[in-house]
Amino acid sequence: MACDLSSGRTVGCKDGVGGIIAVFIGNYEDMINNATFTESSGVVSAILAQTFYQFDVRPETSSLTINLQSNPTNGTTFYEQNLSLVFQKLDSTDIDDIRILCTGRPNIWVQTQDGAIILLGAEFGMNVTGGSVQSGVAMGDLTGYNIELQGKEKGVFYFATAPTVGAGEYPLDGVTNATVEA
Repeated sequence: MACDLSSGRTVGCKDGVGGIIAVFIGNYEDMINNATFTESSGVVSAILAQTFYQFDVRPETSSLTINLQSNPTNGTTFYEQNLSLVFQKLDSTDIDDIRILCTGRPNIWVQTQDGAIILLGAEFGMNVTGGSVQSGVAMGDLTGYNIELQGKEKGVFYFATAPTVGAGEYPLDGVTNATVEA
């Protein structure tokens, strides 16, 4: 049966760290149902030609949480992908990008501090569900943008093929047809 376990999991070393380094946002494509989407055991090696725009975030400001949603009565399971991004400083050049982000449903690759490159919204895209623009109150307060995105997918998420530091399309150089722009 397809839902029978075939392996277990051991406790690994305590060498992991949390957090996000950057996100790579691309205009929506249904990657999974495209003939050029190549994936094996949850690792993506090729997609339809697509450009992703790099958005860096400061350490300890942004996060990714994936909630597993299952209803045994209805026989359904899906994965709720929640991405919380903080962009520091109010900047007039960001207004158009944020407006477009709010009205679209992009595919997003997340680069974690731990070295993982995770694809969110592969089939249905990610949607902005809320956020804020803040000036702060005190001198040490955040002035910038909080953006909350959510995706609901049939699969939990995908990893990118391991990147090569220093490669031209890093960290998506292991995914054929992915282009990265700053």
